[in-house]
Amino acid sequence: MKNKIIGPNDPALNVLDSQLKAHPEWETELTILPWAEYQGKVNDALQSKISPFQAVCIPGHIWLPGYADAGQLTPFEEIIPQLSEERIHSYQKADIMPSVSAECQFKGSQYILPLFTDGHILFIRKDIFPDIESIVDPRSLPDLLGKALLKEGMYPFALKAHSSEILTDWLPYLWSFGAEILDDKSEPAFNSQEAIQALEFYCNLKRFCPPDTHNYGNQEIADALKLGSVAMAASWGGQAAMIMDDANLYKNNFEFSVFNSPWNATWGVSIPANLPQKEQINILNVLYAAASPEQDFMVTQIAGSPVRSTSYSQTELSKYSWLSAQFEMLKRCRTLPVTPILSKYLGPLYQAVYLAFIGEKSPQKALNDAANLG
Repeated sequence: MKNKIIGPNDPALNVLDSQLKAHPEWETELTILPWAEYQGKVNDALQSKISPFQAVCIPGHIWLPGYADAGQLTPFEEIIPQLSEERIHSYQKADIMPSVSAECQFKGSQYILPLFTDGHILFIRKDIFPDIESIVDPRSLPDLLGKALLKEGMYPFALKAHSSEILTDWLPYLWSFGAEILDDKSEPAFNSQEAIQALEFYCNLKRFCPPDTHNYGNQEIADALKLGSVAMAASWGGQAAMIMDDANLYKNNFEFSVFNSPWNATWGVSIPANLPQKEQINILNVLYAAASPEQDFMVTQIAGSPVRSTSYSQTELSKYSWLSAQFEMLKRCRTLPVTPILSKYLGPLYQAVYLAFIGEKSPQKALNDAANLG
């Protein structure tokens, strides 16, 4: 194949893969890699003399600032003028949701072609929580969970508290307490008194959860919801189609809400800077064709989290039970601070939140230690 793209094992990328296979004339293939080795492979490609891949999938604001600030990705503005007017028009860039479009940029330039989003929505058994609001303040959860009309063998809640997921799971709680990750000088703010209170609150929610919720990632949350062992949990909109498939015996008993300040990351495709411009133009031409409005409808069907406004029409909203909550999430969502400085704190902060959650450190000590390690 002339063009090679790499991405992680996320179900939403099946849509792009299908598009590429349906158009052999594009001479482009997608290789899916395990998440555990994916970022290392991206780093190697961007740091090599010439990238072995013509495009790489990246999670929006989490990785973009570091790569773009280091000059390792190509601004689309440098290559879009080389595409045909027909190709540019058919892509319909103005149709991309505003929050998604903003996340694909760094310092005024676009570096990501968006494919799908991963933001928080709440999956709720309405037979257990009949009176829940469409917008939920995390601070109200203890009262809500304490009133759950539970069935035998069921827990009211589950947290996605695996060590690789817990930081982003905690963010809506952090923000609900008025805390931030960094201050306006890009110094740690995640060990403020408000942040410590938010982590204490999050840890105290364990009493409503399965005892092994500290091991729960995407699959465990999905299984618990589908098997009926938990009555409420937050997961990604990009997991919604899989969670609400026909294997879910309770699919007709679910409703969906969003946190008042949900977190979201937009996954998309970026083009390495260490490629000849001819290759950059060619792959963007292919991607503009592949990431069409029609593909976005397929993203809803297969994953659940499209990126275009037209995918949230009344017709589409009526087809998918979770899509109204997903739409609201995109209008409310926040991101981590968009600065390359953040990267040095992420590892220590993930570890700090997890150690506090499993009781190895107090929330105060864990967050203070992370601030000092960054």
